[in-house]
Amino acid sequence: MHIIRLDLESLIQQGQISPQEAARLKGFALLDQKVSLLINLLLIFGALSVAAGTIALVPNPATGLVLALAALGGAEILRRIDVDASLKVLGAGLTLMGALGLAGWIGWEFRESAVSLYPTLAVAGVLGAAAIWFRSPFLVAPAVLALGATLGSGTGYWHASYGIFVEEPTLTILMFGAATGGFYVMRGKVVEAYEGLATIAARTSLFMVNFAFWVGSLWGDRIGQHWFAPDEWAAREDWQAQAIDIPDQVFTLGWAAFLIAMIVKARRGGFLSTLSIVFLSIHFYTQYFELLGANPGSLVVGGVILVGLAVGGTRLFRASRA
Repeated sequence: MHIIRLDLESLIQQGQISPQEAARLKGFALLDQKVSLLINLLLIFGALSVAAGTIALVPNPATGLVLALAALGGAEILRRIDVDASLKVLGAGLTLMGALGLAGWIGWEFRESAVSLYPTLAVAGVLGAAAIWFRSPFLVAPAVLALGATLGSGTGYWHASYGIFVEEPTLTILMFGAATGGFYVMRGKVVEAYEGLATIAARTSLFMVNFAFWVGSLWGDRIGQHWFAPDEWAAREDWQAQAIDIPDQVFTLGWAAFLIAMIVKARRGGFLSTLSIVFLSIHFYTQYFELLGANPGSLVVGGVILVGLAVGGTRLFRASRA
């Protein structure tokens, strides 16, 4: 969409348009986006305040479920009546509040079923369905990431630190690699309104592939070890005795080959090639410091290499634009 700004009063004074023509053009003006955004934000904060107060007054999971369903109902009403998209931000906020609230309720209610896959699949299904129904790009990535929990992937936060863990690198690579290809194929077959959602899903899956390679390149993999409850020590030991053990060197070489192939095959300067270059740099420095350790000499050499990569990358992108 192209936006053109006109100073109607100046054009009238210069005699380039008549007052009647200026009035007609003014009728085509878009609504003030700043005022609309402010109103949407005030409404969102009001909804959050009401939700927080209600939960404080009636602190139980059922309250959260009712509020989540109410938020989704409000988002659906706005989707149908907001023809000029003036309350688009509010609708997106209600969609996020409702979908994430419903997913949180499922996680809370079935928190004791740590080994069962059904709660995890239910969370992914809720987020995915909400993303498709409301065409929400903000919910596509969490929906894809929730599938990783079926293989033991997740995130963790502690004091001043945030981490991601992948317990099944091999299976994660296979599952999300297939998902990446499937979403990219789907992108060319769905209607235009859903192309963006398919692209986000494919890119999120590709991130998970790279994270799984990263973890595998450091610690290798023993397939299936996370499928046992913490108290099933005997079954876990029996499985580990016969499990397929993949050394970290396989992931190290496989990841490098995968990234180089992506850089060569993908469009230069596009998302795939840029992402592959970034992860190839991460891979190089990971292995570099794994082998040499963090000492003054390795830091100096690593810094020089990093500067060289930055200069070379800049020239490469300039050449691609030319």
